[in-house]
Amino acid sequence: MFYKFFILLSVCLFFNGFHYSAFAEQIVPRKLLIAYQSDKGQKESVNNYFEICQTITDYYGLLSDYLDVNTQAFPDDIKMTNYRAIITVFNSPEMKNGNSWLKWLKHQCDQGKKLIVLGQLSGRDPKQSNEEYLKLVKSIYAYIGLKYEGMYSSHQGRIRYKFKDKKLVEFERPYPIFPKFYEKFVVINEQAKIWLSIVRKDLPDSESAAIITSPNGGFTKDTEIYWMDPVSYKRKWYINPFLFFEEALSLKNFPKLDPTTLNGLRLAFSHIDGDAFSGPSRINPKLTCAEMIRDKVLKKYNYPVTVSVIVAEIAPEAVGNKKLVEIAKSIYALPNIEPASHAFSHPFYWNEYSTEKYKYDHQYGIKIPGYTHDSEKEIVYSLNYISKNLLPPDKPCQVLLWTGACDPTERDLKYCKANQILNMNGGDTVFDGANDSYTSVAPLYRKVGDHYQIHCGQANENILTNLWEGPFYGYKEIIKTMKNTGHPRRLKPIDIYFHFYSGEYESALKALQSVYEWVLQQNVALVYTSDYIKMVNGFLKAKIQKNAQEHFIISNYADCLTVRFDSSYIMPDLKNCQNVLGYSKQSQGLYVSLKPKTDKAIIAFLSSEKPTEHTIPYVESATGWIKDFQVKKDNIYIGYKGFGKGIVKLAGLIPKHKYNIKKNSSKSQSLTSDANGGITINF
Repeated sequence: MFYKFFILLSVCLFFNGFHYSAFAEQIVPRKLLIAYQSDKGQKESVNNYFEICQTITDYYGLLSDYLDVNTQAFPDDIKMTNYRAIITVFNSPEMKNGNSWLKWLKHQCDQGKKLIVLGQLSGRDPKQSNEEYLKLVKSIYAYIGLKYEGMYSSHQGRIRYKFKDKKLVEFERPYPIFPKFYEKFVVINEQAKIWLSIVRKDLPDSESAAIITSPNGGFTKDTEIYWMDPVSYKRKWYINPFLFFEEALSLKNFPKLDPTTLNGLRLAFSHIDGDAFSGPSRINPKLTCAEMIRDKVLKKYNYPVTVSVIVAEIAPEAVGNKKLVEIAKSIYALPNIEPASHAFSHPFYWNEYSTEKYKYDHQYGIKIPGYTHDSEKEIVYSLNYISKNLLPPDKPCQVLLWTGACDPTERDLKYCKANQILNMNGGDTVFDGANDSYTSVAPLYRKVGDHYQIHCGQANENILTNLWEGPFYGYKEIIKTMKNTGHPRRLKPIDIYFHFYSGEYESALKALQSVYEWVLQQNVALVYTSDYIKMVNGFLKAKIQKNAQEHFIISNYADCLTVRFDSSYIMPDLKNCQNVLGYSKQSQGLYVSLKPKTDKAIIAFLSSEKPTEHTIPYVESATGWIKDFQVKKDNIYIGYKGFGKGIVKLAGLIPKHKYNIKKNSSKSQSLTSDANGGITINF
């Protein structure tokens, strides 16, 4: 009886927070609107949210749009239908036309939109009466669950921490002895959770909420979010950002599209930036770095690698020669190699207004007499040149790997979209002993206008060797980052990312080989870089709805074939699911795998009235792509495609029962399921 009650309670809790019509499918919004101010020095990618928070909301399957309140029109109610919340990330209380902003924000609160205030609500306009400003501000804070009473003080000697809930605060670093400033916020919503409060010693009844979450969103003072080193500018979280956003956005039971995973396993891929292709190797001066990487890495490991070249370095009509063309052809002829472009001239910066421009005394990595920047030539021409001159007919070049500061403009990304070019690079995540914070993990993508730049998985050897100054074995340290971005939370796929100059020194080559050998020992799904980019693109386009039967409907997911649920008390009802291959229960949650080449899936869950044991066969995990999966009585057919030693695990079978297994076009073999109804199939 207790067990049935527990399951029923779990299911009720799981579905709480989603409202639906009995006659229609209800949108489950997964967009966030991030508000910033450009006239205060902020940009789409220069604000605290993009720099440290988007990684967290990416993990929860949410999408981040950015709104410059100084220059962009506020979305109307129709557009706001797809937004789960508004997040303010302002760095100043002052705002031109602040009255318009606050009125729009108040209207969104009245419509029931969640609001998270990270630091300052802003909106104070010198042209606006203070009385009207305070009225709007107080009503907006009241919506979150706070009564704002002012009483500002920066006299740290009078301010103390009153209450700390260690489940959320002092996550990576403890707070300083004294809070930096005081303003009084009184909690007025009984459902709000206080995670941190402060007091003034010189005033009675002065306890003030510094961090809260409530059914309508959340609030945290900007000084209580993170710590920054005044010398290195490295940051560490004061708050647990995972718990904060999970509570403030009601994400505990939210279906999370997850592009880091395929068929229950973490993705792993590799890509090479074309730098130093023609450079001499000190290991064998008779060989170029490209030849050394070809012979000692690309031929050695059965691993999918996306290899790029800088066209001007290779092409005889620029500064290359026929020998380099032949070396490139020999690399692209290998069966495990996918082609990519590292642009035409390797621009160190793509934006003439780039903040990285000051680091370089010239714009191009390959100096070409008389050449001036031409984005179309860097992007479209470079891929066409590679396809026409370096590749077999069945291997068109479709991937562009950004160069230098990796700061493409919206114009550059438009070229990619118009020509169906997949783009990646930037991000450069390092999460190790020296950078021991989730703040150093880059988001999955950067939004530029209406377009997207996809970030790499982890940083390359240039960063881990101090810009190729040494130690040249430094890249082996990336294994720590790969571990930390996979557990306890799978934030990133594994990405072995390097340049051809890793073939220059023996120590660098051995470090690179050690990374490949470590990754090949992991239980991962090996894919090409283009596969991962397509998965992120699917992640960006996917939609979620919910029907009257409490089933989740996932659509437009394209190549993003994993949906994660952070609960251990639920199990898919495969009889009522559609286009679901199977699922895998792991420490991070439930990973549900969708069938490829489908555009709509339904995920249903077992209720308390149904048994938790069933004999519907499903795919628990696979190290590659499941192209086909059919079960007819005792006969199982699996179409599989992957790299290396393929392993597919099936579950939900009759325990200790003999099955005829047919793999791809091979002959059938007989296998017996184990005591739990599972079978492991090797390819």
